[in-house]
Amino acid sequence: MKRRHLFTSLAALLVAAACDQRQPSAPSNTAAPRFAQSTAQDQEDPLVARIRAANQQLAARGLNIAIQEVDFYTIGPGRPSIRILQGDLRWVPGDPRRLAEGDHITYLVDRSDGATASGLTSAQTEAAIDRSLATWQSQQALQKVTLVKRADNGADPDIFDFFFGFGGFGNPFLADITEAGWLPRAFFEAVGGPGGGRGILAFSVSFIFVSRGVPTDINGDNYLDTALNEVYYNNTFGDPGNDRVGNPWGINLALPAVDVETVALHENGHSLGLGHFGPPPTAVMNPVYGGIRHTPFPTDLAGMSTLWSSWPNP
Repeated sequence: MKRRHLFTSLAALLVAAACDQRQPSAPSNTAAPRFAQSTAQDQEDPLVARIRAANQQLAARGLNIAIQEVDFYTIGPGRPSIRILQGDLRWVPGDPRRLAEGDHITYLVDRSDGATASGLTSAQTEAAIDRSLATWQSQQALQKVTLVKRADNGADPDIFDFFFGFGGFGNPFLADITEAGWLPRAFFEAVGGPGGGRGILAFSVSFIFVSRGVPTDINGDNYLDTALNEVYYNNTFGDPGNDRVGNPWGINLALPAVDVETVALHENGHSLGLGHFGPPPTAVMNPVYGGIRHTPFPTDLAGMSTLWSSWPNP
């Protein structure tokens, strides 16, 4: 997230026009798979209404994308994930709509919000995020896909924070996966609801492609087409000015500290398509933080194998 001043109405129109030009046009052979709406439980969550409003704004800007999932990683009591449609999503090899580098999946670390209130530098957190993605890349299940890092060129690469008043509307197609950095407690309260700022360590936001508001399945694999993913980390942990000072972000620090690489490994599991598992069994993808975990467990690897073993074929 790059900080910006509030736009005037005219400036907002200009930004919308620019965003229209940034996204490649959708292929003409888009298909419309049948996917049910979210469950009644999800519809009762106030975040669902916020996401639907955000999706309307995306459509008004002429962008063929929509927010589909928000997956929370917490310390203490868990926070249920949000899913707008009852359907799984997957990356599409070579998808021109996301400016794909062939069959690669790209990621970018936003350095402008990489430092933490607990004292970590942007270089330290970026290195931990890089290690987490290198860990996933090293697994047998992902040997057919290459995770490629794109440089942060200084432009704003994320958009989800914009809908909650915590940043400008960036260019979401600078990379497939954007590590959006460490944001303030108020942002996590706004997204997660009361108490979210105290309990949510991080969350992942998955977007899908749509055509005239209908989700697409251009390769006919019966999955929603993933458009992009954004990851946000909570800067309240270790902040001397609040009640989470005793749980600082750290590098290879055991509980009660919070290990950046462990959280990034979990969040990028979501970015690559995994959901939450258990517990039991113990897994990197458990929804509640359980201390340092730098190596995926069998359940994590089985999930990745299901997602990626046939890549780039459906």
